[in-house]
Formats: sequence, C-alpha cells, structure tokens
Amino acid sequence: MNYINKGRRDILIFPRFENIDKIQRIRKEYDELYEILPPHITLAFPFKNEISNEELKNKIEEILKEIKPFKIRCKGISIKEDKRVGIFYIFLDFIEGKDIIKEINKKIYTEIFNKPIIENYEPHITLGTTNNINEKIELDEEFETIVNSVVLETIGENEESIIEF
Repeated sequence: MNYINKGRRDILIFPRFENIDKIQRIRKEYDELYEILPPHITLAFPFKNEISNEELKNKIEEILKEIKPFKIRCKGISIKEDKRVGIFYIFLDFIEGKDIIKEINKKIYTEIFNKPIIENYEPHITLGTTNNINEKIELDEEFETIVNSVVLETIGENEESIIEF
C-alpha cells in the first residue's frame, strides 16, 4: 500500500446505513482500506494546512449551522477512470442528497480554504478500485440514512482514521 496521505487531514461523512454490510462485502474484495476506514463521503480531500483543529472545527460549525440533518439515498454502481494513475474507481452513486453535499463541499473550499471549488466534484462512496472498466459487480440494494454529523480526521501512519472531531 502506498501511504501518500499519512499525516494529512480530511473532512468526511460516515453514513450509517442499516444495510452497510452489503457495501462492506464489496469493499472487502476491492478496497485495501476496507478494514481501517469505514465507508465514507469525502467533503474535503486530504490536505495539509496550518489551521488548528479547533479553528477548523469552529469554521465547519459556522458553515453547517444553516444546514439541517438531511437524507441521502444511494443506489447503483459506476466505474470511473482516474487517468492520472491508470486505475478505475468503483463508486456507489447517489440518488438523493448530493446537492446538499456539493453545497457543503463548495463552502469548505471557498470559505475555509479560500480555494476554488472542485469543478467536477461528484458525491459518491468509494467501494474500491479495479483494473477492469467492465468489472461486473452486483449490488441492487438501496441505501438510505439521515446525515447529522461531519467528521475531521487525521490520516494515520497506516492510512487509519484518527477522528479529531
């Protein structure tokens, strides 16, 4: 495993689906982080920044104060190529809630990091990677939960998740 993100922080949602075992079954086969990082939605990709965790917490709380708990629903799998590294990511797709997630992502980048938004950001849950664009993965389930928390994590030495708040 190539631990390129150790020591960085990111901002995530850990969805609490009742049927999350179906996701984990697929991740066990395709995701090398299966045992050390739960299924998640990335709001801010791994970053290095001098801002303290306490200051970051305050800024995130400020962004989120207008956003009430919201429903997400996911169903269906898509496979997208990452041409930079020559692999294909397996994503669980959203059918509800992605607009709110995009709004939070935009606010984090523009209001906290003072950076432009990620133009092609598409909310998803990564199920793993494959070398085959035509990989056949069966997952007919629908996944639904209410999102009521956001997490700041530090990525540990072995890519494990260290929750800061």
